[in-house]
This record gives sequence, structure tokens and C-alpha cells, in this order.
Amino acid sequence: MSTTTRNMERAPSKPSLAPVDTDFPTSEDELKPKAASEEPAVSIEGGLAKNMSNTLEHILDVLRGSTIAEELGKDVNSKFWATYKKVSSEYDDDFLERANDDMGIILTFAGLFSAVNSTFIIGMQPNPGDTTNDLLLHLIKITAYGPSAVSDISSLSSFTGYPSSIVWMRTLAYASLAFSVLAAFGAVLGKQWLNSYKAARGSGSLENRGIQRQMKLDGLEHFHLHTVLQAFLVLLQISLLLFGLSLSASIWIQQTTISSVIICTTAFGILFYAGTILVSALRPDSPFRTPGSDLVGAICTKFLSVSSTLTPTIFTKSSAIRWILETSTNPEVIEAAAAMVPLVQWPPKMDASAAYARLRDYFQACRGREELYVKCGKAMAHLCIQPVNIHSALLGYTFYIPEFRAARSHFIRDAFLAGRDACDQLKNTREDDAKPTHKADARTALRTMVVHGMEYQLSLPDDELVIWYGDLQWRHNDGQEPGCDEFDWLIDYLEDEAGNDATEGDALLALSAMHGLGSTAKRPSYIRSLIRCMGPTRPHRVRHAALRAVSDARGELASITSNSMPQGVDAKLLDELSSAFLTATRPNDNQKIHDSIPTFHEDRDRRYGRLIFSLTKNDEWRQRLTSGGHLERCIGLLDEAWWHSDLPLYLLTAFGLNDSSGKDLPFSPARHTWQLLVNTWGESHYRMRDDDYVDVMPALVAATRLNLPSSDNGPSKEWLADLTQKVHQALSHLQDEDVRACFWKNGVARAAVDTATSSAQGFYDDLCRMTEDRNTT
Repeated sequence: MSTTTRNMERAPSKPSLAPVDTDFPTSEDELKPKAASEEPAVSIEGGLAKNMSNTLEHILDVLRGSTIAEELGKDVNSKFWATYKKVSSEYDDDFLERANDDMGIILTFAGLFSAVNSTFIIGMQPNPGDTTNDLLLHLIKITAYGPSAVSDISSLSSFTGYPSSIVWMRTLAYASLAFSVLAAFGAVLGKQWLNSYKAARGSGSLENRGIQRQMKLDGLEHFHLHTVLQAFLVLLQISLLLFGLSLSASIWIQQTTISSVIICTTAFGILFYAGTILVSALRPDSPFRTPGSDLVGAICTKFLSVSSTLTPTIFTKSSAIRWILETSTNPEVIEAAAAMVPLVQWPPKMDASAAYARLRDYFQACRGREELYVKCGKAMAHLCIQPVNIHSALLGYTFYIPEFRAARSHFIRDAFLAGRDACDQLKNTREDDAKPTHKADARTALRTMVVHGMEYQLSLPDDELVIWYGDLQWRHNDGQEPGCDEFDWLIDYLEDEAGNDATEGDALLALSAMHGLGSTAKRPSYIRSLIRCMGPTRPHRVRHAALRAVSDARGELASITSNSMPQGVDAKLLDELSSAFLTATRPNDNQKIHDSIPTFHEDRDRRYGRLIFSLTKNDEWRQRLTSGGHLERCIGLLDEAWWHSDLPLYLLTAFGLNDSSGKDLPFSPARHTWQLLVNTWGESHYRMRDDDYVDVMPALVAATRLNLPSSDNGPSKEWLADLTQKVHQALSHLQDEDVRACFWKNGVARAAVDTATSSAQGFYDDLCRMTEDRNTT
């Protein structure tokens, strides 16, 4: 079947046929000859044939311009370039029509105005009839009164020069004429440039034609062709201004100015024309092409070895995608462009704000269309990991829609699986040239996961907030959480990329979603990698990401004892890990790496505090932490963070679990101790939803009792009353049936809830007795 036939069969809609008169004669009377004024039957057949001929010609024109065969490409690339051709044709037709109209207006106006200006200049010339009239007047006087009637007439033929006013008037008039002629010359050049752009549609495949067109468009934008064309209109405005001034201005300079202005204006036009030819010869993507440019370009190619052909760069495709996203509002066009965004490389510092904003708008508007929704989401994430410029207001946009939160797991899972496939290909390939590509694909996948780390917004992958507040957990399509063994490839990747700071940070954040130490086979390797990444000379992003991964695995880590030591893990390795905790919370020791992290860092130290609290539940870990200097570190943090929100809660409870030390909080003045205790209890009831809150409560009671001063050195009545009120609030929350039901629903044992409630009740009763004793003393 021919291509034309296939296009006709697959066309989405048939062209409407021209109306045809189908009222044929049906009886003998109607077949009889009619009046001479009526048309014969032959004319009916002729009209029908003519209408059918016009209809067939219309169908043929439609098929000639049809891109159905090109648009039927099943792959994303073919669909995009077919869509690109459609949109670019509409854009180019509109642009060329407007630009050619502007050039036509300039040519018409410049021609008429030049004629008027020339007539005015001719009118300013001296009138030779004035001298003739003077001579005739003298002749009449001599005839009538004799030779003595007139004085010497020799002065009539002497030229004394033009007055200054005449010179200025002519100067302005000639300048006006020169500018109008220059505007007309520029309009002619503009039409040639536009014809050159129109003819540069290229040849070959649909993609090659699109790339050729995009390079010409990039050249048009780079050299500001639209601005140059508009400058010709400015020349006409200047010409009008000079013409008006020439009518009324006084002449202030000598006559030689006329020629100098004309020479300067002419020289400017010559230099401008020569410059455009030179630029077009050196830069084939220049929009200033004329027949002279083609000639000079051919000479340069032949004798100077200068290329005059368009060569696409690696960023030409991304420029085409950016342009079509900024230009089109068609959902099908946006879908095709969004699918191409993750497949190309984007240039550094390109302003992609408008393209990102268009993707974001369609991402929100097309929530019901899953395919378009996913493509726009992946496209936005890919732009976030590229070195392009995106306005901070767009990156900080929060998606308060249920679909976004649900789609995060889908996006993170797809990126995780893409990274795994890239690593598998990297291991199995034997071609050295293919390895960099697979490494880049794995890194892109990890960066994409990190971009989706925040719950309600996209973020830059290096944003520190993702380390402390991000969540990269995901689920399979059936809703099941991934097993630890599914992260084995990522642990191997982390070990293989040792020393690559950017890659290690992303891998650690992805591994934090495991909330554990990996499978049995990879657990020792993972712990050694964590120790390495928290080293004193590593960048703070790597150390902080490792600390986040350890903090998320604190439950499994706290369960390790000498009797349940995993295979490949020993006490020495855990001691090294304990030391690494401490190292991760201190400034970088490598002077070559600029580390602006202060001694106290609220987000980092909060994670550290939660980790220490969880580990102190284990007797062996408690001893290990005490001997490793963590107790002193916690005391130092309390001294700096007593006014913070929930960090003291974990540090104080760690002291409560480690009350065998017998150490009070070393604050000076002592009122800081009471301020710390009151603030911690006031913050405690806001942490009801935390998974370890029930365990925190008994330890917090023990820590408060440990640091509660005796009655002689106790606090004032106001401080004691404030503490009693805060403890009562926490107790009321624990006794609330809805809160208790929520705990049970989340898997917290009833006995643990009862123990927390009982400890808070007992401490509240003791505080009430202390308050009563103070009031009676």
C-alpha cells in the first residue's frame, strides 16, 4: 500500500467535500428541453465534474502537507520531533509574516519620505533668477535715466558664501535623507535575512530538519535579529526628527558639514553591511545571511579552511525542548517535550525557569492523566539535577495535593530501579567506552531519588534540608516495602565509589530509606563504609548523610549485643562505629576542604541525640558510648542547646538511662538547668506522634529526678509550679484514650504505654507534694 493511501486511512478526520448539487432529473418532463434562459443538462454534469475536481485537488493539498506518517513514530524521539515540526512551522509562519510586513512598511515609507525630503532639499537651493532680475532692473534704470542712475554692478556676480542658517538647514535635511535611505537599505537586507531563515529548513530526517531549524533559531536569538529589524524603524524616526529640525533650525556651522555627515552615514552603512557578511561567513548560524554572505562564506571555506556548515552541539536538543516548552500551551506538545527532558544533556547556567514553570503548571493541572502527570514530574526532577538556573521561588513551591505525595513513591522507585539496572550494566559490560555512560546513568538515578526526598516539594539534590528532613522510602506496586537484600547493589556501589564525595552523599541518602544495616551478607561492608564516610577529613555533606543513615538504622543497631552479634561484625568494628558518631558531629579536620558547619548544628545534633538515646537502652552500647566520650559531648550540647526545642529531650533521656554516672548537669548559672527541664517537658507533649516517645517518658522522668535540686537549693515557687504544669500536660496526653489507641495501632505494646503513664503519674504526684511543702514552709 502506498504512503499516500496509508495517510488517507489513518487521518483522524476526513476533509469536508465541497457541496455538490445532487438534484438529478427523475421524470420525463424534467428531461424535456426547457426555456432558452435555462442551462442545459450538460452544464450540470460539467459543474459536478468541476466540483469533484476541486475536492480532489483540496484532498491532494492536504496530503502533501500531512505529517501523519511522521507522527506515527512509536518512540518518544520521533513523537517529539513530529510535534516540534508542527509547532515550529506555526511559529515561523507567524514570525516571518510579521517581520516581512514590517520590512514592507519600512520600504514603502522610506521611499515616499525620501522623495519628499529630496524635493525639500531641491527647494532650498539658491534661485539663479534673482541675479537676472537685478540685472534687468539696472538695465531699465540705465535706459531711463542714463549710466549715472546706477552704481557699479560688478558686485552682483560675486559669490559671498551661504549663510550659516542655510548650512544647518541643509545639513539636517541631507542627514534626514541619508537615514531614510539607510532604513530602506536595512529593510532590503532584512527581507534577505528572513528569506534565508525561511529557506533553512534543512533536509534529511525529521529530527535533522528540526535540529537545523533550531540552530538557525538559536542564531537568530543570539544575534538579536528582531532587535536589528526594529532598529530600521528607529532610523525612520530619526529621519523624521531631523527633517523637522531642518525646517526651523538655525545654521551654526560651515558648509563642509554636509559632506561629512553624508560620508559618516554612508561609511556606517558600508561597515554594517560588511560586518554582517563577515559574521555570517564565520558563524553559519547567524541570521544575517545575504547573497554576499554566501559568496564570502564559499571563499572562506575554499581558501581559509573555515567551516560554513551548521554543526549541532550537544545542547541543541535541550535548547529545542526549552523553546517548545516556553512557546506552546498544547498538552500533547507539552507531553512530548516532557518525555524528552530526561533524555538529553542540559547546558550549565541555562535559564530553565520558564520551562520548569510550564511543566509545574501542567503537573498540577493534569493529575487525572497519569501518563502526562508522570512525564511532567520526571521532567521537573531531571531539571533539578541539571546545572541549569531555576528561580528559587519555583523550587520552593509546595504541592499540597494528595497525588503528589502518592506519586513520590512511584518516582523514587523508578529511579531506584533505573540505578540498579545501570549498575548491573556497568558490571556486565566489557566495553570501556560504555562504562562512563552507565556510571552517569547510575548517578543521575540517585540524584533523581534525592530530588524527591521532601514530602511536598521538589528540591535541589545538594539541599541540606533533604539530609535532615527528607524521606526516600518507597514501596513496590503491590504496596510491599523493599527488603534489605534489594539494597545490596547500592551498598556495593557505595563501596566502589569510595572517595567520590558527591556520589557517596547521594548513595547514603538512598540507603537511609532501608532503616537498617543491610542484608546479612552486606552488613559488615555497609558498616565499614559508614565509618569511612564519617571520617574527620570527609566533607560535611558526606558525614551528615552517613550520620542520617546510621540514625535511621538506630533500632537495629541498638539490638546488637555480644550474644547476637551479626556475622562479620565484632566489638572492634562497633567501637570504630561509635568513634565515628563523635567524629561526624565535629568540624572537618581537612584544611583543604572549606567546612562552614559550626560547632553546634541543630539538625545534625538532633539526629545525634536521638541516636544516642536509642543506643543507651542497650547496656553494652551504654558502656561503649560512655568510654568513647559521648557523655561529655552530650553535656556540651546541653550547655549550648538548652533553649532549643526537642534536642534536650533526647539528651536528657540519655542521661536518665545513664544515671549510673551520678553526674548533674554542669550548668552555670543554675537557672539554666531549670529552664532546660521546663522547656523539655513543655516540648514533650508535642512529640506524642514520635515512634520512640513511650520509651522517652520513663527516661525523661529519671533524668529530671536526677537533676532535681534538693529542697534547700530548689527553685522558686514559680519555677516549680511551671514544671508541675508541664508534667501534668504530658500526663494528660498519655492518659487520653485516643492517644493510647493511636499508640496501640502503631504497634506500641500496652505494657510500655502503661509504664510511661505510671512513671509520669508518679513524678507528677511527687511534684505536687514538693509544691505543697513549699507553700507551707
